Amino acid sequence: MVRLMDGSMSVQLKQFGYDCNTPENKPHWSFPANSDMHLMEQVYRSFLDLGSKVITTNTYHFGSTLDQKLDKNEENFEKTCNLLVHLAKEYEGIQVFGSVGTLATFYHDLSEYTGKYMDFPDAETTAFNYFHKILTIFQEKTKIRNLIFETVPSALEATVALDVLEQFPEMRAIFSFTFKENARLRHGEHIETILEKLKNSKQVIGIGINCTDPENVLSVLKSVKNLGFSEIFVYPNMGDSRFLSGETESFDLFDKELVDSWVKNGTTAIGGCCGVTENQMRILKRLVDNLNS
Repeated sequence: MVRLMDGSMSVQLKQFGYDCNTPENKPHWSFPANSDMHLMEQVYRSFLDLGSKVITTNTYHFGSTLDQKLDKNEENFEKTCNLLVHLAKEYEGIQVFGSVGTLATFYHDLSEYTGKYMDFPDAETTAFNYFHKILTIFQEKTKIRNLIFETVPSALEATVALDVLEQFPEMRAIFSFTFKENARLRHGEHIETILEKLKNSKQVIGIGINCTDPENVLSVLKSVKNLGFSEIFVYPNMGDSRFLSGETESFDLFDKELVDSWVKNGTTAIGGCCGVTENQMRILKRLVDNLNS
């Protein structure tokens, strides 16, 4: 059975009056919305009511606030996680994953599309400290023990994140990467360069493909499907060219042939990332329901 994941947090927030693109919000994208728990309850419930069985916390962009060094940001991190855990108990069969954003969120410059920051001389130390900070908050201030490292563009960043994960043995994780063509990470290396390390970790329960053009998903699935990961999550963006150009026009993103091909190649959960609208998620929901029936 394939499960429905949640969709784009920024798009869903906009449905409830929060615009990530305003000058006061844009540096930190969706994270400041956590200062309003009523808003976040509406957004989380909208995904749950749609039928999402896999849902992630609105913590992906926490890294963009670290240069502020405000205790309020950690408090909002804690509140939004615990809110989602509480709400999920009202629904059947829900898995909550704590979203761990890529180090690119610290620089808030769209560098997850290149991974260039991992070429800096002190990159590994910076990344280690960054991930350690976030996992510490999850462990000390929330009940969440399933994490998803999202939009990872390079093998080196994944290696550092895995090193940090090993210091938190209670945690289990999915590593979700962002790709260009031919199963190559945004930084350029092939996904195969990191798969063995992930497969050998007792804490890694699966692989994800997110913020990736739908046309580039299948080549990745063919590279990972025979490795025995218990979970393979696919949640593409609206298409690289559309997202990066700021296009908002609705169009048919998901169709039966596309979704069937993903499921036949091992996908266990499907959702949406940047730019994916609620209407597109509803189409995906129908496709998933038809597959399961």
